[in-house]
Amino acid sequence: MEHIRDEIRIEAPVEHVWSYLTDGSHWDEIQPRAKHTDFSGPLDQVGTTFVQTGRMMSFESKSTLTVVEVESQRLFHLRADAGPWDMVWRFEPDGDATHLVMESDYEMPGHLPGFVKNLMTKGWMEGNVHKILVDIKAFTEATVPVPA
Repeated sequence: MEHIRDEIRIEAPVEHVWSYLTDGSHWDEIQPRAKHTDFSGPLDQVGTTFVQTGRMMSFESKSTLTVVEVESQRLFHLRADAGPWDMVWRFEPDGDATHLVMESDYEMPGHLPGFVKNLMTKGWMEGNVHKILVDIKAFTEATVPVPA
């Protein structure tokens, strides 16, 4: 199993970053290569499931993700049926900002052809995770409410 860890500082309060990331309507923005559908409930609730569908080189991958652990405004843990694949998001206050850490343990699904698996090596996955964090930063900072 592979492990990835990346982090970013977001110029927005933890409450705002938490609210953004646990709103399923934003997941297609932060992961534009995938579509997220069939949410069974709110993402800040243990047991909620949703479907993630993506394409790479005309190969479709589809997995069901489940929220397995939540600590409001501190921790958000997802597990996918494909792989296995776990994602843990940690939210740490940093003054008026948020330090967001994403850790993932994953194994590429066995049904992917070998050459696709080879393309999706740790370097590709690390780059993809970093892009997701950069996008979360951009979207959340752009939507921080301005005090009246």
